[in-house]
Amino acid sequence: MNLQLTKLELIEMLLNTKKETVLEKIRILLEAEQDDFSLTEEQYKIIDKRRENYLNGEGKSLTWEQVKQNALKAIS
Repeated sequence: MNLQLTKLELIEMLLNTKKETVLEKIRILLEAEQDDFSLTEEQYKIIDKRRENYLNGEGKSLTWEQVKQNALKAIS
């Protein structure tokens, strides 16, 4: 589905709603989404450095199987 069309449809639905509880729930949902992923400038620098190392063949990477094995070990 077209993202812009979906947004417009949601805006229309918001404008037509008469229930404050619906609006509050949507506000909470959208605010939570914005708070879910927020990095500091320092964290972005760390990620950029790790990506640079990886692209230069210097970074450590794992296969999906290794990741799964490590996760299973961690919870055992």
